[in-house]
Amino acid sequence: MIDWAKVDSAVAPPTLGQEIYHVRVSEICPNGLFSICSMAEYLQESAFRNSSLLNLGMEALKGTELAWVLARLAIFVRHYPHKGDAVAVETWYAGVQGKFGHRFYRFRDENNMVIACALSTFALFDLKERAIAEWPEFVQARMPDAGPKPIDFQRRTIEKPLLGIPQEPFKPRLGDLDLYNHVNNTKLIEWALSAASEKVRHPFQPSALDIVFRNECTLNDSVQAEVEQLSEHDSCVLLSSHGAKELIRAHITR
Repeated sequence: MIDWAKVDSAVAPPTLGQEIYHVRVSEICPNGLFSICSMAEYLQESAFRNSSLLNLGMEALKGTELAWVLARLAIFVRHYPHKGDAVAVETWYAGVQGKFGHRFYRFRDENNMVIACALSTFALFDLKERAIAEWPEFVQARMPDAGPKPIDFQRRTIEKPLLGIPQEPFKPRLGDLDLYNHVNNTKLIEWALSAASEKVRHPFQPSALDIVFRNECTLNDSVQAEVEQLSEHDSCVLLSSHGAKELIRAHITR
């Protein structure tokens, strides 16, 4: 359970990033409320801008064959905003553990109420070796002091479906690829949610999403989803390529 009072009262560090967005027509569900996929896109954009201001963005990594990638993301939604609403996203660096850094996010509505929060782990990816890399000294030196981390992941790991029902495989499209020539994490989130929403009453707007990104997905992969309904409100999703390489595992709570 999320302690929303603790999330609300967490004191942001001086190095926080804050972005203001307005919910667009293309970002809402049939009921007029924001979608959790669009929420993930706001997180990505806010983290990118904050990293750039700290001189740790993609510009700072130019020429190093390194790039930041998302390793895990948990989103918790208190309530979804409506079309046209203004949403403020606050984000800050929240510490490091081994090769993985932590980043916290807080969403506020027009009345300054906290409506959602998120926690991510991120890593450096070696674009040549296509593997997780050590942090170079200049990256470690530029990392700011860690801000508070008022939430944590609700489970140590995400289990793969034991009795998952395989769905029809599909191929990524060229438009799914990002700057690093692999499928962007927001697309993987969209695919996981789409798989879990089959045979579920719509609109499908989860109260929580916990997703682990295990391997990169490329244009050559054939993606297949397996979904297991754990309870009335919980399901787990596995996306894999050719039934062998795991792409993501996700736990979704409605």
